[in-house]
Amino acid sequence: MNNICPKLTKFVLVLLASATTLLVGCNDKKRVMEKPGNLINRITLVNILAESYLIESTLQVSPTDTVLKDELARRYYKDLFDRYHITNEQFESSIAYYVSEEKSAEKLLNDASALIVNKKREIMIQDSVMNVAIQNP
Repeated sequence: MNNICPKLTKFVLVLLASATTLLVGCNDKKRVMEKPGNLINRITLVNILAESYLIESTLQVSPTDTVLKDELARRYYKDLFDRYHITNEQFESSIAYYVSEEKSAEKLLNDASALIVNKKREIMIQDSVMNVAIQNP
């Protein structure tokens, strides 16, 4: 798990590109790969994907020092995987399974996007409430 950061960052980017390619160009509705034995359930994977997107967004605005950025990514993903009790390999095989079918890939990405939007909305509401409370003690 020492080299998780660069590999995982690259994997997430490749995943998004692959999912997009699948959604645009793939008309075969058959399952492309066999279901892995350690498959992460879809709802949990949606949460993990949403959090990994937030990690990647955080890394984009973090210092440009590659070593520091790699270390931050390693720590963020280790924490994420530890909280969900999963491994990097389990994450990768689960994503590969779900995106191997066009409709499943589309739903997975749409659900993760909706979760991110909802979390952003919650944060904005909390910020608004805090601003009102600060202005009107």
